[in-house]
Amino acid sequence: MVKRIKKILIDTTLLNLCLFILMHCFSTPLYSQDVICMTMEESISMALTENNQIRSMEFEKEKADWNKKRAWSVLFPSINMYTRYSNIDNKTFMERSYNPFSSLGLQMPQSVFRESYYSSINIHTPLFEGALLNGLAIADANIEMASQADKAAREEIIFQVIRSYLNIIKANDILKLQRDYLELSQMNYERAERLQRADRYSKTEALRWKVDYQLQKSIVASSESVLRNSKATLTRFLGTGLKKPFEIKKNIPTILTEKSEEIANKTDDEILEMINLSNEELIKINSSLSSIKAGEEISRLMYKNTFSSYMPSVSLDYSYAWKENNTIDLDDNRSQTLMVTCNIPIFKSFQNYTVSKTAYYDYRKTKELFSDQLQNIRYVLTNITNNIINLKNQRELSKVNVEFNEKNYNIVARRKEQGLVSNINFIDAKLNLQNAKLNHISTYYDLISSMIELYYHLGKLDTVYVKILNLK
Repeated sequence: MVKRIKKILIDTTLLNLCLFILMHCFSTPLYSQDVICMTMEESISMALTENNQIRSMEFEKEKADWNKKRAWSVLFPSINMYTRYSNIDNKTFMERSYNPFSSLGLQMPQSVFRESYYSSINIHTPLFEGALLNGLAIADANIEMASQADKAAREEIIFQVIRSYLNIIKANDILKLQRDYLELSQMNYERAERLQRADRYSKTEALRWKVDYQLQKSIVASSESVLRNSKATLTRFLGTGLKKPFEIKKNIPTILTEKSEEIANKTDDEILEMINLSNEELIKINSSLSSIKAGEEISRLMYKNTFSSYMPSVSLDYSYAWKENNTIDLDDNRSQTLMVTCNIPIFKSFQNYTVSKTAYYDYRKTKELFSDQLQNIRYVLTNITNNIINLKNQRELSKVNVEFNEKNYNIVARRKEQGLVSNINFIDAKLNLQNAKLNHISTYYDLISSMIELYYHLGKLDTVYVKILNLK
């Protein structure tokens, strides 16, 4: 009987071992095929190539380049060929070909045909046109704006990808910690129920552990939602290149930790001095402001362009034509015409005046919007620096707070085993340690994110992502 039991145990063990090996061999490749594991470098690279906003900016640059070519093209001559075929009825033909001098024996050259053909080649060359000259300046401004907008879009996407990536790591760390506490709370709750059934715990004490367990379940569910939202945010910026679910590697590039430590070691005055810039300096380094400034320049040029309607225009026209006859062959008498046309506007029912006023107020509106955006960037920079200063100080506090609560929790745990501390005090000590650790994790990642945001608005983001991507 004993030998039979041993044989059954051995067979069961071997069966479980075989099932484990089969599951490991077949499930792992399937998982690796269905889920992509990405680093921060890979995330940034994918976003820079697959994000729709960056792609649209590339098309915008191409559009601006071709607009400049079009502005040049209108300064060159234009050549057109004109041809006409006409057919008139007999009655009209007889009336138009009537010769009132036929009774006198005088013949008139035939100039009316039942079927007739006419062709000409026309060349038009603008000699002076104010709107065309302004068109080149507007085209140059559009190229500058497209270039700045492309740079601003790339920097914003890189900033958002880095921040979203850090948020996912932060959410994973917080969720791991909270799941550990959830497991501990579940064990304590189950133990409390057993002790209550044994009349060693009161119902109030058991309910207190149940409340703690339900609280931890709620916190874990909330953290799982935060993690899903963080992953959805990163997916949004990665663009259309992501075809499968993904996970990220918890590898924060060294440059990020170095820069965050560098800024954390600065004094409060040194951090505030980083944003003490003149308007000209801020516009130069901030790509979004540079883009809006270029848009303001376009608005100014459009307003200036409206005054071309008051200016004369001069053009040269040359025409080479075959007179109308009754054959399709170009064999009749030919005529050449050369004209210089000067058009001087005198009065257009105030149309040009109203157009100028409309463009003027559009320009003024653009200037005000730019000034508002400049003030908004300064406001954002002030908030970021104040947040960095607070996080820098909170980081030191959170370290000490975690250390204190760990020691306090250990002391309370030992005293609880001795029956000297109530369950409520023990749970409070556990929650305090949990909150201290959560606060420390949040402070650590928030400081890095705030540093990245500050560098983004100060035009220093390239000092970070260039090293992340190992670019030269």
